[in-house]
Amino acid sequence: MSAPIPHPLKHPVELKRADGSVIETISELQLHRLKGGDARKVLNLREKGAGDFIAALLCASARIPPSTFDQLDAEDIVAAAEVAGGFLGVAPAISKT
Repeated sequence: MSAPIPHPLKHPVELKRADGSVIETISELQLHRLKGGDARKVLNLREKGAGDFIAALLCASARIPPSTFDQLDAEDIVAAAEVAGGFLGVAPAISKT
């Protein structure tokens, strides 16, 4: 299996405790190739909508929980989804204007 691809974030994310103290700062995602089970889950969500598809794709590839995905900046999501989509041979349905 190939090594994960580091993907630096333009907008790092601080994961915080309930009291506001920082647990961890995420400044890059490690994007991994997907296994069959992950690919099936992700591809099945293409019909549901681009948002759910991209969320599942990045959570599986970067091995992050949905709660962390929800804190990522949209610009970083789009850029990372392009890389992770390459593992499936598909382009995420994202409109660039």
